Amino acid sequence: MFSPLYGTDNNGVPILSKSEIDIIAEQFIKEFCPSALKEPKAIDIDLFSMDYLKLEEDFQYLSHCGVYLGMMVFNDTNKIPVYNPDNNRAEYAAAKKGTIIIDNTLLEEDQERRYRFTMAHECGHWIFHRNKFMYNPNQISLFEQPKQAVFKCRTVSLEGKTKPYTEWNDNDRMEWQANYTSSALLMPRSMILKMYNCSLLKQSREKNRNIGVLSQQLFVARISNLFNVSNQAAEIRLKNLGIIKQSNISTFDEEYDKQFYGI
Repeated sequence: MFSPLYGTDNNGVPILSKSEIDIIAEQFIKEFCPSALKEPKAIDIDLFSMDYLKLEEDFQYLSHCGVYLGMMVFNDTNKIPVYNPDNNRAEYAAAKKGTIIIDNTLLEEDQERRYRFTMAHECGHWIFHRNKFMYNPNQISLFEQPKQAVFKCRTVSLEGKTKPYTEWNDNDRMEWQANYTSSALLMPRSMILKMYNCSLLKQSREKNRNIGVLSQQLFVARISNLFNVSNQAAEIRLKNLGIIKQSNISTFDEEYDKQFYGI
């Protein structure tokens, strides 16, 4: 299996630019499903998770109100708080290292695209953040605090809503990295650019025609349908790649640009 190389800060959080994540994501896709880098198509994210990354999947109600959509389990634990709707109370569940837990609400019929993004997001946490959180219980001293067993992902983080970069902590940076990884896995950069290069959107731009909002929306819808992602995820991806300019969506990515590129 492909093993990416990258630097980390003093807290063990990876230091990654957008372009580095795009390159790494396509290396994973190249091994998992080479045909997805020849012609644009939606990958099977469950097969990527279970067959390629060798992760387990589990499904629980992670809260009573949908505040959490997914969770990555880095260490064996029997202390995962879940909600039991039958008796309307919180309980503890057990899970093994390398388990992705998805909120049951994402199994509803109209939630497939959010499910796919959330699953890819949790895969991103495993790819880049397991070295920060995993530990060997046989090597922990009496005076050493065990590492965090799980990483819970809130709805607001997965949907790209953000706060000023000056207020970011390590978790915010890792959430951005997992979000961008999810987009890069589900919508590989090279395939997006291939579609754009053959699109009316590019032809209009090259002929200096006025590119209206409708043209961009049509291209967003095409990306959304082909890769089986939400319109919001497609729009953010196209904006990050510089293909569309107009967007009223404020995301982690805008703050990340300020950090890496000073813009």
